[in-house]
Amino acid sequence: MKSLGDELRSFAPKGFAERQAAAVKRLEAHPEVKRIKENFPDRVANLTHPTNYGAISRHVNSFDNCQRCRELVGCQNDHKGHCSVVEKHPKDDKDLIYRLQKCHLLVSYEKRQKVMEKIKSHFIPDHIVNATFEDIEPDSQRVVAIMKCMEFCENFKAGKSKREIYLHGQFGVGKNQIAGAIAQELASQGVDVAMVYVPDFMAEAKDAIGSKTETVLSKLEALQNVTVLILDDIGAESLTTWTRDEVLGLILQRRMERLVTIYTSNLTMKELRQHLVNVKDAKVAMEQRQHEKKAERILERIEPFVEVLHVGGRNRRRDNSHNTGG
Repeated sequence: MKSLGDELRSFAPKGFAERQAAAVKRLEAHPEVKRIKENFPDRVANLTHPTNYGAISRHVNSFDNCQRCRELVGCQNDHKGHCSVVEKHPKDDKDLIYRLQKCHLLVSYEKRQKVMEKIKSHFIPDHIVNATFEDIEPDSQRVVAIMKCMEFCENFKAGKSKREIYLHGQFGVGKNQIAGAIAQELASQGVDVAMVYVPDFMAEAKDAIGSKTETVLSKLEALQNVTVLILDDIGAESLTTWTRDEVLGLILQRRMERLVTIYTSNLTMKELRQHLVNVKDAKVAMEQRQHEKKAERILERIEPFVEVLHVGGRNRRRDNSHNTGG
């Protein structure tokens, strides 16, 4: 009398047994199967037995997909971003188990997402927000500034660091790319950072005069309280008395000696002072003296706390088709 196995095999397509034997032979010759046998010599007696064939085949297929994979978006595994790993069975000392775990590409992606969650940007292009120090060419005219900024990040301690940075230089030399790299580095340490393009933010705040829209108010509050605030291109904005005193002045007053602010500007500190004096709605000489006092008050919230770093070099906006920042 035929066994059930013999009965089943009698229904198999012609040549099935030979093809199956060849598949098992190829599987046993696979480098990953050889590795498993070397690592678990006491648990591989039936590794390619028909009852285990499906599990080891799926594991090897996942292994091969991962070997060929170069980017997360191209993952060929059924569970995107996961690879198969083999381990000793916790309850059976003669068996193995195969489980899924996140691959290094998915881990890197999730880590990157956590970094980006720490950075809130307003009116800042993605290529600036995503900049890293590795992206920046350390040419001779800005290497000192770059090294100082890297040192700042290395020594930064939330709630304890009081030192701030004022990056200044001509158009297109890469000041905001350096600032973006600071944001990335601090965020990777778990520090919350906000980066704001000052001209656009001030224009938004000016448009909100009177209405005090919830969006602007919530942004103001966030900028007052974020651990590190980067004010990009300060001095390029069109200031009024209100935006200088009730927006910029209020933000800096709340942050002074409590939270860290970083600045980029095309202006020297002396030129910034003059910019703060020359608001659009300044009128008579008597009022001009008041504006000078108001400007000095804001400078007192900046100048004593910052290390002024000059960023030199060529205008990279003109030299490169991709904008590398101001």
